[in-house]
Amino acid sequence: MKITKLLLQLFLVSIVLTSCSSDDKIVEVIRDKYDNGVIVSAEGVFNNKDGSISYINKELTESQNFIYAGKNGALLGGLIQSITFSDTEAYVILNDVNTIVVVDRYTFEKKAQITTKLKNPRYMTISNGKGYVTNWGDGANENDDYLAIIDIETNTIEENTISLANGVEQIISRNNKLYVSHKGAWSSNNIISVVDLNNNNTISTITVDDNPDEMAFDNAGNLVVLSEGKPVYNSSWEVIDRTTSSISFINLSNNEVLKSIDFPAKENASFMAYESGKVYYYKGKDNKVYSINEEATTIATEGIEVGGIYGMNVKDNNLYTVSYEFPNSELSNLTVYDLNTEAKVYETKVGIGASKIYFN
Repeated sequence: MKITKLLLQLFLVSIVLTSCSSDDKIVEVIRDKYDNGVIVSAEGVFNNKDGSISYINKELTESQNFIYAGKNGALLGGLIQSITFSDTEAYVILNDVNTIVVVDRYTFEKKAQITTKLKNPRYMTISNGKGYVTNWGDGANENDDYLAIIDIETNTIEENTISLANGVEQIISRNNKLYVSHKGAWSSNNIISVVDLNNNNTISTITVDDNPDEMAFDNAGNLVVLSEGKPVYNSSWEVIDRTTSSISFINLSNNEVLKSIDFPAKENASFMAYESGKVYYYKGKDNKVYSINEEATTIATEGIEVGGIYGMNVKDNNLYTVSYEFPNSELSNLTVYDLNTEAKVYETKVGIGASKIYFN
C-alpha cells in the first residue's frame, strides 16, 4: 500500500520529548525492540485504512510513531480496533477489513495474517493456547454475533465458532472461562456472557446495566464491569436522556452482582481502567478522570481535569490518556499525569485517531 509523504517522514523519525521540562529536545532514535514501554494503537482516518502504532519508553523520554510501517515497509491496511498480546506475539485486529495481523510482540515484524471466519472483529483474549475473538457479524443483525477461535501456535482459525447474543464487545479470561461484554453493536444489550471452556463451551449470562463495555478483575477476583447506559434520542437525534450507567462488581464463584455503583441521572462514564485496588473512570460531561477504591459504594466527587479524550489506561500511578484531534487528519496527543500530584508529566504526538493504550 502506498505510504504518503507525511506518514513516511513521521515513521522514520523518532521523537524524544520530555514535557514540562526546560531542556525539551528532539532527536532521532532507532530501536530494534519496542519493549519496556507503552504501545498506542491509532485507528487512522476513517475509511483511509491507515491505522498505526506508536511506542513510548517507560522513562517517558522516547516516542516513535508508525513502528509497524517502519519495520515492515507498509501500512497495516485497516482501522485498528484493538491489540491483544501473547507471550511472544501481538494480534492487531483490523475491524474494517476483517483481518488480524500477527506480529512479533517486541519487534513488530509481521509474522502472519488471518482473514477467514472474521466479520466485524472487535477484541480478543487468549486462553490455553487459543485466541477467542468477538465478532459483531452484521452490526444491524442482532442474531449473528459470535466468537472466532484461533490456534495461536499455527495462527490459523478454526472452523467452529461460538454463537453469542447481540452486541459482543470486550473479552477477558480467567480460569479457562471467557467473559464477554455485550455493548449492543448498533443497538443495545445489558449482559455479560460467561463461556465455560472447561464444560463444552457452556454459556451463561449475567445481567448488568445497559451497554456494558470495559471489564477488569479486581484484587479479590471479582469481575468489574463498566456499563455506559443507553442514550435516548429525540427526533433530531439529540441525546435527551440515558438509562443508568454504573460500575458493577460480580462474584465469579456464583456470577452474582455484589454491588452496583450508579452514576447520577443522565451522567455516564465512557472509559475504565483498574490498578492496585482502584477503579479509574472518565466522565465526558466534565472531562475528568475519577477513581474509587474497590470497597467504595458511591462514585467519586473529585477528579483530574484531562480534557476530551478517546482512550485511557493506568500503570505505576501514572494516568495515560489519548485525545482524538479534529479534523481527524491531525496526529493525536498522548498525555501522562502523575496520579499523586495530578500534574501533567509528559505529552507527545502519536498516531491519527489514537484510541488504545497498552503496556509492553
